[in-house]
Amino acid sequence: MHPCRTLSISLALLSVTTLTAPPAAAQAPAPITVQTGDHADFSRLALVNAQGAPAVDVGSCGGRVAFSQAVPWPLEALNGTYSRRLTGFQTAEDGRSLTMDWPCGARVTVRRERRITFIDVADPPRPARKPGAPAPATADTTLLAEAPGASVFPVIAPPLTSEPTPAQAEPVSLAERLNPVASAQAQPVLPAPPVAQAPPPVQPQPVAKAPPPPKPEPARTVAAVPPSAMPPTAAPAPAVQADPPIRAFDLDAWAGDDYPARKQHLEQRIAESQGRARVDALLAMARFTLARALPEEGRAALDAAESLTPGPDQRYELRLLRDAFRALDGTADPDDSQFVRAQPTPAAADHHVWRSATLAPSRWTAAKSSLPIALKRLLSYPVDLRGRLLTLLAESAGEAADGASLNLIVLEMITLDGIGSTDGRLDFFRGRLAELRNETAEALTHYKRAAALPNLYGHRAQVRSIELRLASGALDDAGAIAELESLRYAWRGGDVETDALAALGAAYTRAGRIDAALDIFGLLGRRFGATARGQAALTTGRGLLDAVIGHLEKIPGSALDALSLQVRYGRTVALTDDDAGTQQRRLARLLARGGFTLEAARLLHTVAEATRGAERAAVGLELARVLLDAGRGTEALAVLDHTAGPTPDAAADPQTARRRALLRAEAFATEGEAMRAFDALRGLTGPEPARIRADSLFRAGEWPAARAAYAELIGGPGTPLPDDIAFHALAAFRAGDDAAVTAAAERHGKALAGTRWAGLLDALAIPADPAGKPLSSATVNGQLAAADALAGVLRRWKTP
Repeated sequence: MHPCRTLSISLALLSVTTLTAPPAAAQAPAPITVQTGDHADFSRLALVNAQGAPAVDVGSCGGRVAFSQAVPWPLEALNGTYSRRLTGFQTAEDGRSLTMDWPCGARVTVRRERRITFIDVADPPRPARKPGAPAPATADTTLLAEAPGASVFPVIAPPLTSEPTPAQAEPVSLAERLNPVASAQAQPVLPAPPVAQAPPPVQPQPVAKAPPPPKPEPARTVAAVPPSAMPPTAAPAPAVQADPPIRAFDLDAWAGDDYPARKQHLEQRIAESQGRARVDALLAMARFTLARALPEEGRAALDAAESLTPGPDQRYELRLLRDAFRALDGTADPDDSQFVRAQPTPAAADHHVWRSATLAPSRWTAAKSSLPIALKRLLSYPVDLRGRLLTLLAESAGEAADGASLNLIVLEMITLDGIGSTDGRLDFFRGRLAELRNETAEALTHYKRAAALPNLYGHRAQVRSIELRLASGALDDAGAIAELESLRYAWRGGDVETDALAALGAAYTRAGRIDAALDIFGLLGRRFGATARGQAALTTGRGLLDAVIGHLEKIPGSALDALSLQVRYGRTVALTDDDAGTQQRRLARLLARGGFTLEAARLLHTVAEATRGAERAAVGLELARVLLDAGRGTEALAVLDHTAGPTPDAAADPQTARRRALLRAEAFATEGEAMRAFDALRGLTGPEPARIRADSLFRAGEWPAARAAYAELIGGPGTPLPDDIAFHALAAFRAGDDAAVTAAAERHGKALAGTRWAGLLDALAIPADPAGKPLSSATVNGQLAAADALAGVLRRWKTP
């Protein structure tokens, strides 16, 4: 038996015919008949055309049927006839073509038999269910296939029934329509005509010509000619049309007009259902809260649904909804979001909206590609949700300094219900747009208008106005501090406080009030480090930390301020820093410069443990340098061994390899292992390797060799270092070479003035009197002067 004779759900027969015309109308189009019907597994559209088959184009979310001549399609009847999978009938090309929508990803089959063209639309593939397998008895849901180009949210199938009559048909209740999947209970739909009265699908005939039996069921037959030309016998009997369930992403319908009633219906359904039906009810509540822009309530519903062991299809819906809430909050991870991983088709407008919202905070360039479609789709979103999403997009465009995109978003906010016109939001973003266009006066005008409102965006506008006037020179640091302090104490909470505190701390830093700036930095860490906005607040504080450390690097003798920063706010500095530990390494250099090598070594140890790869090796070199300056050569060697990567430094970076070899040699020399130091220096040339070799010889007591090595250093090009001159003189003195000591005193005596070695050469160069002769007063005075010079050297070495 032909499938069209075994309709298991409902059958709608639409006939497009031409009536008997006089000879003058011989040029009228040939008869065309249209049939639509729903089967258990697919919906069918059948067209009969005596003059040839039409052209059929199949898309991912809809299709098109085209004739060579215009056809008076019965759009009102087609769209008024309920079908599970065929919707959205529209004409195009002056009536020559008919377009229709079906669920994205549906399996569409087109075949022709003689003059009949069949278009069969089956449900999209479902996770964990093979095509053709029987559907579950409790629900029927069409989900997104996780393939590129697939639609995002499902098209919900209506509940089914078998034998109701038009008199028994009633509208679907609100609770049933809010169910995200088809209910297992019977729902009224219009009945199909009896099989004996239905026209054969292969050669359909106009229903008006069929002999009516006693009290027949009315057939829904519509002609493709003007309604006035329809015969009276073809007019359908009035019947009650049942509303289909709300589509899964028809957010405006999910939001509804009556918030308390809609929420009460959903809560009642959750309380009355069990098992899979309860998960479906919780999914409906999540969609309702998403449409109303209530993320906290929506996440609670999703958590409750996940605790009830949902099925594979329900888990996928949970994942999509959770990704949508994360996008709404601006906390989504683009690498782990279905909206980014599955590439949208041009027809999946909702996918573009949530993909843009997901990418906007961190990847604006990628989000920008979907912006035109997203802005167009937002026209049909509820007001609250639309405002939240437009605000998120505007924030991201402003952070990315994308003036063109921000202009589009601001225009959308102006035209759509004046979003943000009453809370200062619109003026704030218009000021940001003017700022990006370098229109300072206009930006300040918008910021001033927004600042008149004592709310979040008003205070944010005040902060931006202060920063803009500071940059343009219209406000000095003292005035900025006064305004920011008044703003700080006038507003508590929200992201504006972190911005105001960061700007205030930067002003304190420029004014030289480091203690006050450090207090502000600590306040950012204490008050916001453990909140949901903690990371954003610490990111804001990173700019303040950079300003404080940069100021300390320029001021001599700022080691105590650096030590205070590390001791009081070390944990906050670590939380604020980036993955490479840039600020902590700068702080360690300040501590080492001030002599706090122990604190610097501890800080660099912590950074080295948290980094990997090339960054870990670089931190290891800095830590080894600090340990060597503290005289801890053995620890420096251990650090160099543990922070070296698997790839040799010479293969990765020759400069890093040279620096590591020099540090190893210096560490060996510090520990008195001269031969191992020489091995580490093999193949290295230049003043630094020569100095380490001379130092190794000096520590080993090889005085003549050390004297010769230092003589090469001070005799080379450039100005010799004070340490090289002093160690050369000491080595010559220990070697008994008085002539070399005297020559060094005559040549380099003035070079040591003002250093820790001042007076050393004069003391070493005093000649001894011949034995057996009495000491003269000049000799005694010279010996006393030498002793005093040596005592001064000792005092300078022992003084911290």
